[in-house]
Amino acid sequence: MARLTARERREAYLREYSYQKKTGKSFFPQVILHDVIVNLFFVLLIVALAILWHETADGTHSGILGPLYEEKANSAVAVYDPRPDWYYFFLFQLLRVFSNPNLLLLATIIIPTIWMAILVGMPFIDRTRERRVSRRPIAIGFAGAMAVLLLTLTWKGSSAPNIEGSVTATGPGIAFVKAQSCGSCHTLKAMGWGGNIGPNLDSSHPNYQLAVERLTKGAAPMPSFKGTLTDAQLKCVATVVAVLTKGGGNPSSQAVACKGL
Repeated sequence: MARLTARERREAYLREYSYQKKTGKSFFPQVILHDVIVNLFFVLLIVALAILWHETADGTHSGILGPLYEEKANSAVAVYDPRPDWYYFFLFQLLRVFSNPNLLLLATIIIPTIWMAILVGMPFIDRTRERRVSRRPIAIGFAGAMAVLLLTLTWKGSSAPNIEGSVTATGPGIAFVKAQSCGSCHTLKAMGWGGNIGPNLDSSHPNYQLAVERLTKGAAPMPSFKGTLTDAQLKCVATVVAVLTKGGGNPSSQAVACKGL
């Protein structure tokens, strides 16, 4: 296809402009009216869905669009495996792929920014005037690969297993400590924990004193559990962690600390 000269492009533009000026619709009020009607339609659709959701669900039963609300979140103790909303599943899967804490910036900022830069830059990369899909391999290739990649990451993220695995530890207090879901932040294989936000307890081997100090005083981003757990419960958790990580203690001390829990 022969490229047009600057003069030919200008003449073609003036002809099109003159034609649209005579036969086209004016921006005000026709185009604005159309935009108002379309926006109003979507606003009413959102309101209708919200009413449908509210009227068909309550606190104990799910309606057509899901439950009305869930159990109130506890900022100190994670009692369930956290999951993002569906439109963040691709980032969730990226965090699983780049599980090393030193690569969090790469997974959450750098890679998504590169994707957006490619999409924004596509009109400047593929500048052909051809509109047929079969004759735009660069644009279609990039867009198709991006769509497949995002859909795959979203699907993988939605079906990812829970962060916690099977528990191999035995003895008093194990069930209680397991219920605290510390595995959302820490790794401890004997408890089935696989978190990567806080220290890896298998490699750091915290002793009883250090575990008690962290549990009672906290250490950012870890909150303090003093007031959330009783002194007896804090001692049980600290003892179990120290015993399982070989930081100090033995099964007999675990039995004493966790008696009755």
